[in-house]
Amino acid sequence: MSFLSITRVAWFTFYQAILSTLIALLVGIPAAFFCGRRRFPGRKFLLSLSVVPFCVPTLIVALGYVSFLGINGGLNQLLMFIFGLKEPPVKILYSFAGLILAHGFYNFPIIMKTTGDIWENLPEEPSESARLLGAGEFRIFRTVTIYQLLPSIASGAMLVFIYCFLSFILVLLFGGIGNSTLEVELYKAARATLNFKSVGLLAGIETSMLVVAVSLYSLLDKRAGRSKNHLSKRTFVRPRIKGITETLGFVVLILLLITFFIAPIAGIIVNAFTSSKAGTGFTFATFRFVFKMRSFLPSLLNTLLTAACTGLCCTLLGFTYSVILKFRETKKGAALNVGWKIIPMLPMCISSVVMGVFLMWIIHRGNPVVLVLAQSALTWPLAFRVIYPQLVKIPADTMDSAFMLSRNKIDMVFRVLLPVSGKALISAFGFCFAVSAGDTTLPLVLAIPKFDTLSLFTYRLAGAYRFHEACAAGVVLGLVCSVVYLISNNLVGKE
Repeated sequence: MSFLSITRVAWFTFYQAILSTLIALLVGIPAAFFCGRRRFPGRKFLLSLSVVPFCVPTLIVALGYVSFLGINGGLNQLLMFIFGLKEPPVKILYSFAGLILAHGFYNFPIIMKTTGDIWENLPEEPSESARLLGAGEFRIFRTVTIYQLLPSIASGAMLVFIYCFLSFILVLLFGGIGNSTLEVELYKAARATLNFKSVGLLAGIETSMLVVAVSLYSLLDKRAGRSKNHLSKRTFVRPRIKGITETLGFVVLILLLITFFIAPIAGIIVNAFTSSKAGTGFTFATFRFVFKMRSFLPSLLNTLLTAACTGLCCTLLGFTYSVILKFRETKKGAALNVGWKIIPMLPMCISSVVMGVFLMWIIHRGNPVVLVLAQSALTWPLAFRVIYPQLVKIPADTMDSAFMLSRNKIDMVFRVLLPVSGKALISAFGFCFAVSAGDTTLPLVLAIPKFDTLSLFTYRLAGAYRFHEACAAGVVLGLVCSVVYLISNNLVGKE
């Protein structure tokens, strides 16, 4: 690739990530307001959508958008039936607009969750003082509330930006002609053209941009954490939605979510329980056909095995590093941990494609062990972010007593730190299991001979235009990821 081509691809990667983040903000902030400050039917369901970016793989979301917003999708079929049209009216999916819509709506729950949790617990005193001085609700939001929310909004937006910047499957499927990102071009250069000079240059540019983005996210996330210390301890009684403006805004929000988020996911299930044969209604035939395919059961078993191994490795690494930080904090003070806390952010600077290409350059041929190690190296910081906060809660006097009564540090780990973080360990395992099971990028890049995961199996079905079968396999994959994630997350939630 020429320098001009690489510059154009780098700009497009940055540009689409920025616009996708803006879409997520435009949808996520109103959703955070209604979830955090208002009471309405379906609020718990809307809040439950916050798990989608973490436990529903992007491949499944891509299938959902094809099933509902594609040329022959549910929305076009409905509009053609209602208005008697001969041609599908909605043709935005395989374009730049379709890409940023898919990115924005897929990641909006991150903004909704991070901002809504803060919004629900904001202290009422500043807003009440502004009302006494005659300020209206919009002016209060513009002059008071937005500044209280800004750290959490910025932190969530930076995380969405990183996810959109690293997007691979959605860009590969929906990018449209002439639209490509650094991840996609890096994959093409490594797997198709074998142009290692371009690979090195693309990887260097992408990693450099990610270092800047992750550094900003680390700073913003730290400020968002500080703002939580000033939250109100009182329980906020949420009123119902009131006024024409709020009602209209809520209706528009729900319609957008149904069209671009809920209906696409529901479309996967609908297509999974139908058949490509004309006139076929609800049926299990598609599932029976997929289950009988020779590579389905091995793919499922490979997924369960690699995801379990990755989850165990990530949990062990996350717990070990959390213990190291806790010991250093107890011995030398929290101020010395700043540099150590940066280390878990470093894997975010390396994309799955870069990791896969680098490993292929070293070993030339992938295998399941390499897949587990690569996924563990990229995913263990997620386990650390679940486990470490549990260890931070241990009071200093408890740690001092444990040091005095334990024979050594290992004895202290098994008697004190491990029991305290037990449920967090289960949650971290489930989180990393779901991420590993839904990963399509690394198995695709490593191209392990005679080894398919369920996500790769689903991707190949979609690439072969066997859409109903791909949806059925996607439902199975989504259930595997969601069930394990939700069970483990529920355990840490109860704690």
